Amino acid sequence: MIRNAVSIAVLFSASVFAVSVDEILDKMEENENYRTSRVEMTQITVMTGGRENVSRLISYSMDDGDKGLMEYVSPARIKGMKILLLNGGDDIWFYSPRTARVRKIASHQKNQSINNSDFSYEDLSAKDRREEYRCTLIGTGRKNDIACYTIEMIPKKKTGSYSKAVMWIDKEKYVPVEGHFFDENGELWKKLLIVHVEKVGKYWTMNNIEMRNVFKGSKTIMNMEKIEYDQELDPAMFTERYLKQ
Repeated sequence: MIRNAVSIAVLFSASVFAVSVDEILDKMEENENYRTSRVEMTQITVMTGGRENVSRLISYSMDDGDKGLMEYVSPARIKGMKILLLNGGDDIWFYSPRTARVRKIASHQKNQSINNSDFSYEDLSAKDRREEYRCTLIGTGRKNDIACYTIEMIPKKKTGSYSKAVMWIDKEKYVPVEGHFFDENGELWKKLLIVHVEKVGKYWTMNNIEMRNVFKGSKTIMNMEKIEYDQELDPAMFTERYLKQ
């Protein structure tokens, strides 16, 4: 779930930097080259003022992230709430057990919060790195004491909530270290912090991340507690019909 919301393209001049955009993209994609994923996680949203909202969910992905499913398992008031993502998150459906209804999330609604967290539906989308963004390497250096490439990413089409993002990519592991997201006025809106990365099987995995809303002063922590890759999943899970089951 969470690797599709922060993956980006890298584009820069080989005359200035030692590696090419395709080499960096290939290394990032090699680390993400799993067929399926299943992740059990805890979501902790710390509201302005310190009140915490804690929930647990299971996230699934299939077909290189083209299909995704999130299912909340606690607390009881939201148990059974599901979010289905198809076509890399271009198409999103939401199911609430309280109303027993499935609704499609319209494009203008994708900036809405998910379960009162600091993540939006748009943050879940798996954009095509090579086609969706105009990206530039704007520097190299250390971020959080890790050697990184610093990448500025600007959407080619003004269809989303963010006017741009700046990402710091670990030079050794080729995973994000931190990301800054800016609103339509160019003001810093959110910060994504990758708190911990570990290797699960052959994949470097972000298993503790935080999204901080600079405007609101809130943050959402995602702790990944059980991660499985390349396991068999039922394709029927990734359908509107499954949402009501």
